[in-house]
Amino acid sequence: MEESSKRIVRTIHFKPIHFILVLIACVVILLVVLIPQRLRIRSAQDEYETRVELLNQTKRTYAQERENLQFMRTDSYKIQQGMIKYGWHYQEDKLIQDDSAATVAE
Repeated sequence: MEESSKRIVRTIHFKPIHFILVLIACVVILLVVLIPQRLRIRSAQDEYETRVELLNQTKRTYAQERENLQFMRTDSYKIQQGMIKYGWHYQEDKLIQDDSAATVAE
């Protein structure tokens, strides 16, 4: 029983070559992990910027179309279209036909 009660102490000697190998392994692992991750982040940022630009362009188009729609609801647009299509215009709050416009074939 005396033998089992004795503890065998083993010391681990960490040599400089082991330190260098572990350091190299860590650097390789970091490069293997970080470089593809950075590439994915860059491509995601590029895609994000593209989508933001597309969204801004869509917003501008929507605002322009909304402005056009608001103009189309005005009387001046209706008069303009009536003049173009039928030669009509308003004179003293009455809709009259312009004599210079071509008549519509019946």
